[in-house]
Amino acid sequence: MDRSVIADVPRDKYVERCKQRAFDYLNRGDLRSAVASFVNNMNARPDCELPHHFAALGVLLLMQSDALGWKALIDEFR
Repeated sequence: MDRSVIADVPRDKYVERCKQRAFDYLNRGDLRSAVASFVNNMNARPDCELPHHFAALGVLLLMQSDALGWKALIDEFR
């Protein structure tokens, strides 16, 4: 996605869009795509980059196929 378009959206709205895309994948039972979507979209904006501890926890949840854990992690992200 064009970074200028990404930057034009207020941060809170951008985060909500990223979360909703990830939730859509989770609702379809596609954990890997949910994780990839959320991580890639969040890291596309410097003011939304995920902290390292978030990524580490996310990897553990993905390895355990813990969709509910990922849902909670995404839901709590601000």
